[in-house]
Amino acid sequence: MKSKLTDDWKDISELVIYGFGKVAHDNIEFFKNNFNIVYIVDSNKEKCNCEFKGISVKHVSDVKGDLKNHKIVIMTANRNAALVGEDLEKFGLQSGKDFCSMEQFLTEWFWNYKKKVCLMEVHSTITSRCTLKCKHCNMFMPYYKEHVDYTAKDILEDLELLFRHVDYIVAYEILGGEPLINGELADMIRQIGDRYGNRIGNIGIITNGTLLPNEQLIEISKKYNVKYDFSDYTDVVDYKKRFDSAVKIVSDAGLRYSVNRSLRWCDFGFPVNNRMYDFDKVREHMLSCGPIFHGLNDGKYYYCHVSWSADKAKLLKNVSDDYIDLRTLDDDDRAKEAILEHSNGNMAKGFVKLCKICGGCGNDNTEFVKAAEQM
Repeated sequence: MKSKLTDDWKDISELVIYGFGKVAHDNIEFFKNNFNIVYIVDSNKEKCNCEFKGISVKHVSDVKGDLKNHKIVIMTANRNAALVGEDLEKFGLQSGKDFCSMEQFLTEWFWNYKKKVCLMEVHSTITSRCTLKCKHCNMFMPYYKEHVDYTAKDILEDLELLFRHVDYIVAYEILGGEPLINGELADMIRQIGDRYGNRIGNIGIITNGTLLPNEQLIEISKKYNVKYDFSDYTDVVDYKKRFDSAVKIVSDAGLRYSVNRSLRWCDFGFPVNNRMYDFDKVREHMLSCGPIFHGLNDGKYYYCHVSWSADKAKLLKNVSDDYIDLRTLDDDDRAKEAILEHSNGNMAKGFVKLCKICGGCGNDNTEFVKAAEQM
Protein backbone atom coordinates (compact mmCIF):
# COMPACT_ATOMS: atom_id res chain seq x y z
CA MET A 1 0.00 0.00 0.00
CA LYS A 2 1.50 3.31 -1.10
CA SER A 3 1.69 5.81 1.74
CA LYS A 4 1.00 9.52 1.38
CA LEU A 5 2.96 10.14 4.58
CA THR A 6 6.55 11.29 4.23
CA ASP A 7 9.38 8.96 5.28
CA ASP A 8 10.10 10.86 8.50
CA TRP A 9 6.89 9.49 10.05
CA LYS A 10 8.51 6.06 10.23
CA ASP A 11 10.18 6.18 13.65
CA ILE A 12 7.91 8.60 15.46
CA SER A 13 7.16 7.94 19.11
CA GLU A 14 5.17 11.07 19.93
CA LEU A 15 2.24 12.93 18.41
CA VAL A 16 0.13 16.04 18.81
CA ILE A 17 -3.61 15.46 18.61
CA TYR A 18 -5.75 18.14 16.97
CA GLY A 19 -9.37 18.05 18.14
CA PHE A 20 -10.93 17.69 21.58
CA GLY A 21 -14.43 16.47 20.76
CA LYS A 22 -16.22 13.14 20.79
CA VAL A 23 -13.77 11.43 18.41
CA ALA A 24 -10.83 12.31 20.67
CA HIS A 25 -12.65 11.30 23.84
CA ASP A 26 -13.49 7.89 22.33
CA ASN A 27 -10.08 7.16 20.80
CA ILE A 28 -7.37 8.89 22.83
CA GLU A 29 -6.77 5.81 25.00
CA PHE A 30 -5.59 3.79 22.00
CA PHE A 31 -3.12 6.52 21.03
CA LYS A 32 -1.89 6.90 24.61
CA ASN A 33 -1.10 3.19 24.67
CA ASN A 34 1.02 3.46 21.54
CA PHE A 35 2.53 6.97 21.54
CA ASN A 36 3.53 9.81 23.79
CA ILE A 37 0.87 12.50 23.32
CA VAL A 38 2.68 15.83 23.65
CA TYR A 39 -0.58 17.76 23.98
CA ILE A 40 -4.06 18.08 22.52
CA VAL A 41 -4.90 21.23 20.57
CA ASP A 42 -8.30 22.70 19.69
CA SER A 43 -9.65 25.92 18.17
CA ASN A 44 -12.48 26.23 20.71
CA LYS A 45 -11.22 28.21 23.72
CA GLU A 46 -13.96 26.83 25.93
CA LYS A 47 -12.43 23.35 25.61
CA CYS A 48 -8.86 24.40 26.31
CA ASN A 49 -6.58 25.15 29.26
CA CYS A 50 -7.39 21.89 31.00
CA GLU A 51 -6.12 18.32 31.20
CA PHE A 52 -7.61 15.12 29.82
CA LYS A 53 -6.22 11.79 31.02
CA GLY A 54 -3.06 13.60 32.06
CA ILE A 55 -2.65 15.38 28.69
CA SER A 56 -2.70 19.17 28.41
CA VAL A 57 -5.34 20.69 26.15
CA LYS A 58 -4.13 23.90 24.53
CA HIS A 59 -5.66 26.51 22.24
CA VAL A 60 -4.24 26.48 18.72
CA SER A 61 -3.19 30.15 18.87
CA ASP A 62 -0.99 29.42 21.90
CA VAL A 63 1.03 26.68 20.16
CA LYS A 64 0.93 27.58 16.47
CA GLY A 65 4.66 28.28 16.49
CA ASP A 66 5.41 24.92 18.08
CA LEU A 67 3.23 22.76 15.84
CA LYS A 68 5.92 22.56 13.17
CA ASN A 69 8.08 20.59 15.62
CA HIS A 70 5.63 17.69 15.83
CA LYS A 71 3.61 15.27 13.74
CA ILE A 72 -0.09 16.06 14.06
CA VAL A 73 -3.04 13.65 13.84
CA ILE A 74 -6.38 15.34 13.24
CA MET A 75 -8.91 13.59 15.44
CA THR A 76 -12.26 14.92 14.24
CA ALA A 77 -15.13 13.80 12.06
CA ASN A 78 -14.02 13.89 8.42
CA ARG A 79 -16.42 16.74 7.73
CA ASN A 80 -14.22 18.89 9.99
CA ALA A 81 -10.85 17.29 9.23
CA ALA A 82 -10.58 19.06 5.88
CA LEU A 83 -11.29 22.42 7.53
CA VAL A 84 -8.68 21.77 10.21
CA GLY A 85 -6.22 20.86 7.46
CA GLU A 86 -6.87 24.18 5.73
CA ASP A 87 -6.18 26.02 8.99
CA LEU A 88 -2.92 24.12 9.50
CA GLU A 89 -1.83 24.94 5.96
CA LYS A 90 -2.21 28.64 6.85
CA PHE A 91 0.54 28.03 9.43
CA GLY A 92 2.78 26.72 6.64
CA LEU A 93 2.21 23.05 7.49
CA GLN A 94 1.72 20.41 4.80
CA SER A 95 -0.70 17.49 4.59
CA GLY A 96 1.15 14.16 4.67
CA LYS A 97 4.34 15.80 5.90
CA ASP A 98 3.25 17.59 9.07
CA PHE A 99 -0.28 16.35 9.61
CA CYS A 100 -2.85 13.78 8.51
CA SER A 101 -6.31 12.56 9.47
CA MET A 102 -6.73 9.88 12.11
CA GLU A 103 -7.96 7.32 9.59
CA GLN A 104 -5.07 7.98 7.21
CA PHE A 105 -2.64 7.55 10.07
CA LEU A 106 -4.19 4.31 11.33
CA THR A 107 -4.43 2.65 7.93
CA GLU A 108 -1.14 3.84 6.40
CA TRP A 109 1.26 4.13 9.34
CA PHE A 110 0.42 0.85 11.05
CA TRP A 111 0.53 -1.08 7.80
CA ASN A 112 3.66 0.44 6.32
CA TYR A 113 5.72 0.49 9.52
CA LYS A 114 4.19 -2.23 11.73
CA LYS A 115 2.63 -4.51 9.10
CA LYS A 116 -0.65 -4.38 11.04
CA VAL A 117 -4.12 -3.73 9.68
CA CYS A 118 -5.68 -1.19 12.01
CA LEU A 119 -9.17 0.20 11.35
CA MET A 120 -10.57 3.33 12.94
CA GLU A 121 -14.27 2.60 13.42
CA VAL A 122 -16.54 -0.22 12.26
CA HIS A 123 -20.35 -0.33 12.65
CA SER A 124 -22.70 -3.31 12.56
CA THR A 125 -26.46 -2.94 12.37
CA ILE A 126 -28.28 -5.59 14.42
CA THR A 127 -31.87 -4.61 13.56
CA SER A 128 -33.67 -2.31 11.14
CA ARG A 129 -36.56 -1.94 13.55
CA CYS A 130 -36.79 1.26 15.56
CA THR A 131 -38.96 2.86 18.21
CA LEU A 132 -38.97 6.12 16.24
CA LYS A 133 -39.84 6.86 12.64
CA CYS A 134 -37.54 9.70 11.65
CA LYS A 135 -38.35 11.08 8.22
CA HIS A 136 -34.69 11.85 7.50
CA CYS A 137 -33.12 8.81 9.20
CA ASN A 138 -29.59 8.48 7.84
CA MET A 139 -30.00 4.69 7.70
CA PHE A 140 -33.45 4.90 6.02
CA MET A 141 -35.09 2.61 8.58
CA PRO A 142 -38.66 3.93 8.09
CA TYR A 143 -38.35 3.06 4.40
CA TYR A 144 -37.68 -0.66 4.89
CA LYS A 145 -40.48 -2.73 3.36
CA GLU A 146 -39.26 -5.85 5.20
CA HIS A 147 -37.37 -5.41 8.45
CA VAL A 148 -34.25 -7.41 9.26
CA ASP A 149 -32.85 -8.67 12.56
CA TYR A 150 -29.43 -10.23 13.14
CA THR A 151 -28.55 -12.94 15.63
CA ALA A 152 -25.43 -13.09 17.76
CA LYS A 153 -24.26 -15.86 15.43
CA ASP A 154 -24.65 -13.56 12.40
CA ILE A 155 -22.62 -10.76 13.96
CA LEU A 156 -19.88 -13.06 15.25
CA GLU A 157 -19.53 -14.66 11.81
CA ASP A 158 -19.04 -11.22 10.27
CA LEU A 159 -16.40 -10.31 12.85
CA GLU A 160 -14.63 -13.63 12.33
CA LEU A 161 -14.40 -12.91 8.61
CA LEU A 162 -13.05 -9.42 9.22
CA PHE A 163 -10.53 -10.45 11.86
CA ARG A 164 -9.02 -12.98 9.45
CA HIS A 165 -7.42 -9.94 7.82
CA VAL A 166 -7.56 -7.19 10.46
CA ASP A 167 -5.37 -6.94 13.54
CA TYR A 168 -7.17 -4.23 15.47
CA ILE A 169 -10.33 -2.09 15.43
CA VAL A 170 -10.10 1.08 17.51
CA ALA A 171 -13.89 1.41 17.90
CA TYR A 172 -16.69 -1.06 17.16
CA GLU A 173 -20.25 0.30 17.33
CA ILE A 174 -23.50 -1.65 17.50
CA LEU A 175 -26.53 0.16 16.12
CA GLY A 176 -29.94 -0.14 14.51
CA GLY A 177 -32.66 0.95 14.12
CA GLU A 178 -32.78 0.83 17.86
CA PRO A 179 -30.34 -1.88 18.97
CA LEU A 180 -32.01 -2.46 22.34
CA ILE A 181 -34.97 -3.95 20.45
CA ASN A 182 -32.79 -6.95 19.60
CA GLY A 183 -33.16 -9.50 22.40
CA GLU A 184 -29.72 -11.00 21.68
CA LEU A 185 -27.81 -7.75 22.29
CA ALA A 186 -26.39 -8.79 25.66
CA ASP A 187 -25.27 -12.17 24.30
CA MET A 188 -23.69 -10.47 21.29
CA ILE A 189 -21.60 -8.23 23.53
CA ARG A 190 -20.59 -11.16 25.72
CA GLN A 191 -19.38 -13.19 22.75
CA ILE A 192 -17.69 -10.20 21.09
CA GLY A 193 -15.91 -9.36 24.33
CA ASP A 194 -14.86 -12.96 24.97
CA ARG A 195 -13.48 -13.56 21.48
CA TYR A 196 -12.22 -10.16 20.35
CA GLY A 197 -11.98 -7.95 23.43
CA ASN A 198 -8.19 -7.79 23.06
CA ARG A 199 -8.51 -6.69 19.42
CA ILE A 200 -11.16 -3.99 19.86
CA GLY A 201 -10.31 -0.79 21.66
CA ASN A 202 -13.85 0.30 22.42
CA ILE A 203 -17.23 -1.44 22.11
CA GLY A 204 -20.14 0.98 21.87
CA ILE A 205 -23.92 1.04 21.53
CA ILE A 206 -25.73 3.85 19.72
CA THR A 207 -29.25 4.24 21.15
CA ASN A 208 -32.02 6.84 21.12
CA GLY A 209 -32.81 6.21 24.78
CA THR A 210 -36.43 5.19 24.28
CA LEU A 211 -35.80 1.74 25.79
CA LEU A 212 -34.32 1.00 29.20
CA PRO A 213 -31.31 -1.33 29.32
CA ASN A 214 -32.13 -4.36 31.47
CA GLU A 215 -30.00 -5.72 34.29
CA GLN A 216 -28.38 -8.42 32.14
CA LEU A 217 -27.32 -5.90 29.50
CA ILE A 218 -25.92 -3.56 32.14
CA GLU A 219 -23.89 -6.32 33.82
CA ILE A 220 -22.45 -7.48 30.48
CA SER A 221 -21.72 -3.86 29.54
CA LYS A 222 -19.81 -3.35 32.79
CA LYS A 223 -17.74 -6.47 32.19
CA TYR A 224 -16.61 -5.31 28.75
CA ASN A 225 -16.54 -1.55 29.45
CA VAL A 226 -19.19 -0.79 26.81
CA LYS A 227 -19.84 2.87 26.04
CA TYR A 228 -23.38 4.14 25.41
CA ASP A 229 -23.91 6.94 22.89
CA PHE A 230 -27.35 8.42 23.52
CA SER A 231 -29.01 10.42 20.72
CA ASP A 232 -31.33 12.90 22.42
CA TYR A 233 -34.38 13.73 20.30
CA THR A 234 -36.61 14.81 23.20
CA ASP A 235 -36.99 18.33 21.80
CA VAL A 236 -38.91 16.81 18.91
CA VAL A 237 -40.36 13.58 20.32
CA ASP A 238 -42.06 13.44 23.74
CA TYR A 239 -40.06 10.87 25.71
CA LYS A 240 -37.84 12.93 28.04
CA LYS A 241 -38.81 11.01 31.19
CA ARG A 242 -37.91 7.69 29.56
CA PHE A 243 -34.71 9.14 28.08
CA ASP A 244 -33.55 10.50 31.43
CA SER A 245 -34.28 7.13 33.04
CA ALA A 246 -32.18 5.30 30.43
CA VAL A 247 -29.24 7.67 30.93
CA LYS A 248 -29.54 7.36 34.72
CA ILE A 249 -29.40 3.55 34.59
CA VAL A 250 -26.18 3.70 32.58
CA SER A 251 -24.71 6.49 34.72
CA ASP A 252 -25.56 4.79 38.01
CA ALA A 253 -23.83 1.63 36.75
CA GLY A 254 -20.63 3.63 36.31
CA LEU A 255 -20.59 3.02 32.55
CA ARG A 256 -19.11 5.45 30.04
CA TYR A 257 -21.68 7.37 28.03
CA SER A 258 -22.25 10.50 25.96
CA VAL A 259 -25.43 12.44 25.19
CA ASN A 260 -25.57 13.86 21.68
CA ARG A 261 -28.15 16.57 21.09
CA SER A 262 -28.46 17.16 17.37
CA LEU A 263 -30.56 20.16 16.36
CA ARG A 264 -30.29 19.48 12.66
CA TRP A 265 -29.16 16.85 10.21
CA CYS A 266 -27.74 17.07 6.72
CA ASP A 267 -30.52 16.49 4.20
CA PHE A 268 -29.43 13.51 2.12
CA GLY A 269 -32.32 14.02 -0.29
CA PHE A 270 -32.28 10.27 -0.90
CA PRO A 271 -34.58 8.37 -1.05
CA VAL A 272 -37.29 11.03 -1.50
CA ASN A 273 -35.53 13.66 -3.58
CA ASN A 274 -32.29 12.41 -5.16
CA ARG A 275 -29.49 14.94 -5.73
CA MET A 276 -27.90 13.64 -8.99
CA TYR A 277 -24.23 14.70 -8.86
CA ASP A 278 -22.25 15.06 -12.08
CA PHE A 279 -20.15 11.98 -12.81
CA ASP A 280 -16.83 13.84 -12.73
CA LYS A 281 -17.69 15.36 -9.32
CA VAL A 282 -18.89 12.21 -7.53
CA ARG A 283 -15.52 11.15 -6.09
CA GLU A 284 -14.83 14.63 -4.77
CA HIS A 285 -18.32 14.61 -3.25
CA MET A 286 -17.74 11.20 -1.64
CA LEU A 287 -14.43 12.24 -0.09
CA SER A 288 -16.04 15.39 1.26
CA CYS A 289 -18.46 13.17 3.13
CA GLY A 290 -15.69 10.69 3.99
CA PRO A 291 -17.27 8.66 6.81
CA ILE A 292 -14.95 7.90 9.70
CA PHE A 293 -16.92 4.71 10.26
CA HIS A 294 -17.31 1.78 7.90
CA GLY A 295 -19.94 -0.96 7.82
CA LEU A 296 -19.82 -4.67 8.53
CA ASN A 297 -22.89 -6.74 7.70
CA ASP A 298 -23.76 -9.82 5.66
CA GLY A 299 -20.14 -10.91 5.24
CA LYS A 300 -19.20 -7.63 3.55
CA TYR A 301 -17.13 -4.61 4.55
CA TYR A 302 -18.57 -1.28 3.34
CA TYR A 303 -16.81 2.05 2.91
CA CYS A 304 -20.22 3.64 3.52
CA HIS A 305 -22.53 1.77 5.89
CA VAL A 306 -25.37 3.97 4.65
CA SER A 307 -25.02 2.37 1.21
CA TRP A 308 -25.43 -1.07 2.80
CA SER A 309 -28.71 0.08 4.36
CA ALA A 310 -29.95 1.60 1.11
CA ASP A 311 -29.45 -1.78 -0.54
CA LYS A 312 -30.93 -3.75 2.37
CA ALA A 313 -34.03 -1.54 2.32
CA LYS A 314 -34.33 -2.30 -1.43
CA LEU A 315 -34.02 1.39 -2.26
CA LEU A 316 -30.85 1.04 -4.36
CA LYS A 317 -28.95 -1.96 -5.66
CA ASN A 318 -25.26 -1.85 -4.73
CA VAL A 319 -22.49 -2.89 -7.10
CA SER A 320 -19.38 -4.88 -6.22
CA ASP A 321 -17.16 -1.78 -5.90
CA ASP A 322 -19.29 -0.57 -2.99
CA TYR A 323 -17.94 -3.21 -0.62
CA ILE A 324 -15.28 -5.84 -0.01
CA ASP A 325 -16.80 -9.32 0.04
CA LEU A 326 -14.87 -10.83 2.94
CA ARG A 327 -16.07 -14.33 2.06
CA THR A 328 -14.05 -14.33 -1.17
CA LEU A 329 -10.70 -13.04 0.14
CA ASP A 330 -7.56 -15.14 0.32
CA ASP A 331 -5.43 -15.07 3.46
CA ASP A 332 -2.62 -12.92 2.12
CA ASP A 333 -1.29 -9.37 2.12
CA ARG A 334 -3.27 -8.48 -1.00
CA ALA A 335 -6.50 -9.06 0.91
CA LYS A 336 -5.29 -6.89 3.78
CA GLU A 337 -4.27 -4.11 1.44
CA ALA A 338 -7.65 -4.32 -0.32
CA ILE A 339 -9.41 -3.66 2.99
CA LEU A 340 -7.11 -0.74 3.80
CA GLU A 341 -7.50 0.80 0.35
CA HIS A 342 -11.29 0.46 0.59
CA SER A 343 -11.21 2.13 4.01
CA ASN A 344 -9.51 5.11 2.39
CA GLY A 345 -12.11 5.31 -0.38
CA ASN A 346 -9.98 3.77 -3.11
CA MET A 347 -12.24 1.54 -5.17
CA ALA A 348 -12.08 0.72 -8.89
CA LYS A 349 -14.59 3.27 -10.12
CA GLY A 350 -13.54 5.83 -7.52
CA PHE A 351 -16.80 6.22 -5.61
CA VAL A 352 -19.73 4.44 -4.00
CA LYS A 353 -22.78 4.15 -6.24
CA LEU A 354 -25.08 5.82 -3.69
CA CYS A 355 -22.88 8.95 -3.73
CA LYS A 356 -24.25 9.86 -7.16
CA ILE A 357 -27.67 10.64 -5.66
CA CYS A 358 -27.08 11.13 -1.89
CA GLY A 359 -26.28 14.53 -0.38
CA GLY A 360 -24.09 12.98 2.31
CA CYS A 361 -22.57 14.68 5.36
CA GLY A 362 -19.71 16.57 3.72
CA ASN A 363 -18.98 20.28 3.62
CA ASP A 364 -20.49 20.46 0.14
CA ASN A 365 -23.95 19.63 1.53
CA THR A 366 -25.45 22.86 2.85
CA GLU A 367 -29.02 21.58 3.00
CA PHE A 368 -30.20 20.81 6.52
CA VAL A 369 -33.36 19.45 8.12
CA LYS A 370 -34.70 19.36 11.66
CA ALA A 371 -33.33 16.31 13.49
CA ALA A 372 -35.75 13.45 14.25
CA GLU A 373 -38.79 14.94 12.53
CA GLN A 374 -41.26 12.06 12.53
CA MET A 375 -43.03 10.66 9.48
